[in-house]
Amino acid sequence: MICVPITAITTAGALQEIQQAEEVADILELRIDYLADPDLAKLLAARKKPLIATNRKTDEGGKFPGTEAERLKLLEEAARLGAEYIDLEWSCGQEVIQRFKELTREGKSRIICSWHNFQETPQDLDQIYSSIKSTGADIIKIVTQATSINDNLRIFDLIAKAQADGQEIIALCMGPCGEISRILAPLLGAYLTFGSLRPGKESAPGQIEARTLRQVYRIGELKETDFRLYGLVGNPVSQSQGIYIHNRAFQHLQLDSLYVNFLVEDLASFMRDFKGYLCGLSVTMPYKQKIMDYLSEVDPIARRIGAVNTIVKRKNKLIGYNTDIIGAVQAIEAVTGIAEKRVVLLGAGGVARAIAYGIARQGGKLTILNRTPSRAQTLARELFCRSGGLEEIQDLEADILINGTSVGMAPQSDEMPVPASVLRPGMVVFDTVYHPATTRLLEEARARGCLTVSGVDMFLRQAAAQFALWTGFEAPVEVMRSALKW
Repeated sequence: MICVPITAITTAGALQEIQQAEEVADILELRIDYLADPDLAKLLAARKKPLIATNRKTDEGGKFPGTEAERLKLLEEAARLGAEYIDLEWSCGQEVIQRFKELTREGKSRIICSWHNFQETPQDLDQIYSSIKSTGADIIKIVTQATSINDNLRIFDLIAKAQADGQEIIALCMGPCGEISRILAPLLGAYLTFGSLRPGKESAPGQIEARTLRQVYRIGELKETDFRLYGLVGNPVSQSQGIYIHNRAFQHLQLDSLYVNFLVEDLASFMRDFKGYLCGLSVTMPYKQKIMDYLSEVDPIARRIGAVNTIVKRKNKLIGYNTDIIGAVQAIEAVTGIAEKRVVLLGAGGVARAIAYGIARQGGKLTILNRTPSRAQTLARELFCRSGGLEEIQDLEADILINGTSVGMAPQSDEMPVPASVLRPGMVVFDTVYHPATTRLLEEARARGCLTVSGVDMFLRQAAAQFALWTGFEAPVEVMRSALKW
């Protein structure tokens, strides 16, 4: 279930938010502590969905400015008015919790006993869980700050423990590293997850928009505990379009599969600890080469390229592939042939290596230029082609120019990897950067009569190849294209 917090600061504003939230919410959370003029009778009468009444004190991350007696009085009023859930902090103490249990016994409210840690995800979560469970609350809520992606695993273990105990639980991590818990927790058995009404209305760090939870991640539609998990491993990952295109493709083919972003700082611990959850991965910078150390097998082409961007799990073995080479060659050959063409490639990193091998395999006459000439030279030696520094672009003639660097990627979208003066009519210019979809390099190239190939084309084609490796199904490419967001 998805719970949408109502965080307006006036009763009038909260009434509007309740009406808007009910389109995407299963449950509403009325944040009384945000309200300057709480008219609880009017607010509770306006709802059509079940409601959690929360009046968070400041030392638990809330905003209530009054005394503790005033805070609890408002929660008592919410209970008498029929709020389906009352959120009480564990720090209130057993006496207060017991008082509310007796009060709610007469009505229909259920007690959520909550605990928050805004600094870390501590090691003693089991002990905290047991202590909260002893209060007799209907639902336990434990929320922590994730300082690494592996902190989410402690939350997942806690959900499994609560399920074994027959105890309803809300458990998740806050912050960028905790984003996956907000998606996966309800699918692993947590009572609900929280989603904001819209950007800017988050009630906690890392909260995802409710509409995204519903439409992209299909919370409420996917079968709980019976889904296949895929995702993108990298750092950063927030700008990736993979979550949109792969999840839309899964939905289109009615597959119980999910794709999420994994923001990883320690690759070794991630690969060790998350292996049991994963069915496949996309890999982006800076891990396309390093991740090969953690795989059971590497496809010969990917091994020769020296970079992996796709991982498939088969019989508990992680196998690495490179679909960048497929995406790049297909994108270029949709516009022009490669054989015997003079091709200048900018860059010598993971993506550039795949493209270089693709050009060489197709018979292109390749020159590799890089900001650090020695890196270009190393790759050129493997492929028996020319190399040099970026400044040499002025002296070269090319039929195909390829930007295999990150220059021009948002937010530095005004930058170009080469001066516009090197662009000539009839040249094919391919920019692997796909955010923005039309880079400044492509704009300048079109203005000078060049044929252009967008990074979006390569991205979709390599993603389609990933999808086929993971699922065994042909990817619905046009469906995936329609899911792109710019």
